[in-house]
Amino acid sequence: MTINNTAYQSSEATVSQNGLSIEQVEAMILKDMDMDIPPTRDLGRFQQRCISTIAHLWNAPSDENYYGTGATGSSEAVMLGGLVMKRRWQLKNTARPDAPINVVMGSNSHVCITRFADFFDVEARIVPVSQQYTLDAEKIEDYLDENTIGVFLTLGSTYSGHFDPVAKVADILDTYQDKTGYDIPIHVDAAGGGFVAPFTPNNGKFVWDFRLPRVKSINASGHKYGLCPLAIGWVIWQDKSFIPSDLIHESCYLRGIQASFSLSFSKSSTPIVYQYLNFLQKGLNGYRETIQSCLENARVVSEGLESSGYFRCLSDIHRLQSGAKQQLGSRSLCKEEMIPGLPVVVFRLSDRFKREHPSFRLTDISDIMHQQRYSIPYYTIPGWGPEGEDIEVMRIVVREDFTSKTAKEVLAGVCGAVTGALGFHTTDMGSSKS
Repeated sequence: MTINNTAYQSSEATVSQNGLSIEQVEAMILKDMDMDIPPTRDLGRFQQRCISTIAHLWNAPSDENYYGTGATGSSEAVMLGGLVMKRRWQLKNTARPDAPINVVMGSNSHVCITRFADFFDVEARIVPVSQQYTLDAEKIEDYLDENTIGVFLTLGSTYSGHFDPVAKVADILDTYQDKTGYDIPIHVDAAGGGFVAPFTPNNGKFVWDFRLPRVKSINASGHKYGLCPLAIGWVIWQDKSFIPSDLIHESCYLRGIQASFSLSFSKSSTPIVYQYLNFLQKGLNGYRETIQSCLENARVVSEGLESSGYFRCLSDIHRLQSGAKQQLGSRSLCKEEMIPGLPVVVFRLSDRFKREHPSFRLTDISDIMHQQRYSIPYYTIPGWGPEGEDIEVMRIVVREDFTSKTAKEVLAGVCGAVTGALGFHTTDMGSSKS
């Protein structure tokens, strides 16, 4: 069986053995379900409990005026977040119905955000990434105007795992509003990072969620680091009043009044129940343990790849933040000072290695690893180089099933693939250090 280190999605359904027993959780769920008359068995209560848990995880205001909904994934959740921003702009600008509206995003954004712009007739204004591979906050003001409906920021880039500087952009938008009067909201696409950032030691310092009034909505994928099977996405708004009332529809033909805000009506309730089960079974401590284990294993692989001399990582979670100091030479003592990001390892060939072996390609490593039953993708990120050139990278996604043993095996396999492809002996490893 090939071990898939390609995708962020959970590869299998697992249940923690800590806390409540599986039987206890199942009994609780069945008891709730039996309160309804078959065959409808309204599972809305489980969705609402998940929404409440996630809203508080993202520091929603304590007055509980937040609003949320489940979706078929983060792509639908992003569409809903963008649709709210568009409709709010239209309602505030009824005198200019034909104005060419736009939305601002980084070149590190997921393709679903540009699809939103295409599907809903909005101009996509794409801000380049900085040298830190996040949206370049210093340039964002150049892309704003009176027709900007909102800004999409990414918490966990699909390409590199980086978190956009949400607080910095919020400050810029606050200042921009003071100067121009234009109130531009932020939607945070936290498809990957929404269930990572809250459980990291530096979450208190790295502010990205509803602690920032400028952040009006956030989405996340439950089937990624929410640890659920496919397919479930969540989107929460800081305040229900932000959503135009005509976007929330009510129906009454399934017993009682059902209010919903979604692009799809029929969808499986299985991942919603599974998300609820995970919250009960794992609890905050269980999620924290899982996420920190993923981050630690990703850091082990990152440091090992760079120490080989063959590679340079684009992902930064193994590095200290600017100005931070290593404590007693131990990374474990300064986790709050690490650069935040997804537990993912994105790497390229080091400059020195490429000079010494110009014909070597990352595809060679990917092919060899596939023969060893490890699926590690190779792809090109357009325009991310220091001179605007394309960057060829490989990506290892560290999920819950990626153990410390797996980390060592993958590290040895990747470095061994280089020595094997070049005909090196293993004792030569490290001779190409950059």
